[in-house]
Amino acid sequence: MNKNLKRAAKLLTAPAAALTLLLPVLAATATPAAAATDAYTFTNTDGTLNATGNGDGNQISVTPDGTNYTNWRLIRLGAPGTFNLANTSSGKCVYASQPAVQQSCGKEGEQWHFRPVDGKPNSFGIVRRDDSSGTEYCMDNRGGLHLWGILAQPNVCNGSASQQWTVPASKAAEARALALDYYADLCAKRTSTCSWTQRSEGQPEVLPRQPASSVWYNDTAGTMKQVFTTIYHSGWAQSFSVGLSSSVGVSAPVQAMISNQLTATQTYQSDETTVNGIAVDVPAGNYGWVDFAAVGKKVTGTWTFDTDNQPWTTDATVTVPVVNSAAGSTMYVARTSPQAPGSGTGGADVTPAALARTATGTMDVPAGARLTAHKNGVRVVGADGATIATVEPGTVTDTGGTAHRVVLTVAGNTVTQTVEGVTGDTVTGTITPPTFSLGGGTPAGIAASASASAPASESGDEHDKCMAKKIGTSIVVGGAMGALTGPEGVAIGMLTGAFKGIAKGVLECGPNS
Repeated sequence: MNKNLKRAAKLLTAPAAALTLLLPVLAATATPAAAATDAYTFTNTDGTLNATGNGDGNQISVTPDGTNYTNWRLIRLGAPGTFNLANTSSGKCVYASQPAVQQSCGKEGEQWHFRPVDGKPNSFGIVRRDDSSGTEYCMDNRGGLHLWGILAQPNVCNGSASQQWTVPASKAAEARALALDYYADLCAKRTSTCSWTQRSEGQPEVLPRQPASSVWYNDTAGTMKQVFTTIYHSGWAQSFSVGLSSSVGVSAPVQAMISNQLTATQTYQSDETTVNGIAVDVPAGNYGWVDFAAVGKKVTGTWTFDTDNQPWTTDATVTVPVVNSAAGSTMYVARTSPQAPGSGTGGADVTPAALARTATGTMDVPAGARLTAHKNGVRVVGADGATIATVEPGTVTDTGGTAHRVVLTVAGNTVTQTVEGVTGDTVTGTITPPTFSLGGGTPAGIAASASASAPASESGDEHDKCMAKKIGTSIVVGGAMGALTGPEGVAIGMLTGAFKGIAKGVLECGPNS
């Protein structure tokens, strides 16, 4: 057995890697023949890839005159960018034996992906990867003549002309998008296989709003206050945008790779424990919900993917969320509308109000706890030093559309909130509710001080929901439920309510177990 054959044998016996299924599973058990007009053909310097018959075990060859079964279709698989290669005549799939043969589809050893050949827009490698070793095997010529031409087989990729397959121009964009899916997913898992070179970055802009809560309908005759609890999870799914958009999201390691080349702007990382309770006055006959949006930058540059010293590149535009920008970092927008979201109507935003540039309030804290400054927010710390919760201020957007950063300072139990970039004593606009994260574990003394009615064995998820409800019902603006009035009160009222809700939750929600 020659060296290449041994390597291919190892490839065929290696178990398939467990890949995250980011793409829909489009493979079907049946493999009906596709029309030739929708087919791929693959040609290298020696001829056209073809099946030598329609039966199981028929060999795959490279025929100079292309007279055999030369049309192929792709059966997409669950792993990003991967597919079975099925002959349109037989419906059978290429199996990576030596030489390659066709057999019934859906078996291990039939998974392939494309790799573009740099400088040749319509040329691709037809590749299998051994994830245990990182070795890639490219469909190649076996060498030697056969009744139907030269037999084909996978050999270790080496960049030779016989491993470069030209596809129809009409199929090149689809093949390149599949290649990007595959190698972007690999890049997210193994950043050593890729690199990013930035060319330019745009200005911070608000990304499209996304629904961040359930939708509630007020079917009563009067305005009702409804608390919407929203829980965010870390991670972003912006796309590599290169013509046909890839479906693979930008993972945290890849986002970090891009962020390292940005100017002073930092990237935004959400916290999966962040829980937000937002109280909304929903008019009679209206729907109420909460939207969430982040601020991002469109960054242009070039990706280089290199798995075995055969690099290929693609220009791309990637959107990354940012902080420390003039547009702020995130926003929550309370929405009400007679029509449900998604019906084509936008719904009304929260009404602007006069907000004090500087406002001070004394915060409720649980017994034995204290407040400490933490980055741009305030932490509630238990007697033993464990974090109960962290509160971050909202963002003020004035009527001109300018977002203003809000900063907090702490002195004992007194918190001062300042809206930056405001020249007068007040600014007219909207303020997003503060966000809060719940600390891990149960700080000392909380279990003992919990209400007797609180469940003793409440789960962490139930505890967080309970805390969110307590905090959400306390974050109220407009004079209801104890909120402060006037510009200073409106400015700091939601913040005061958040701390009041935390103190109430510690008493009534039980331990976080």
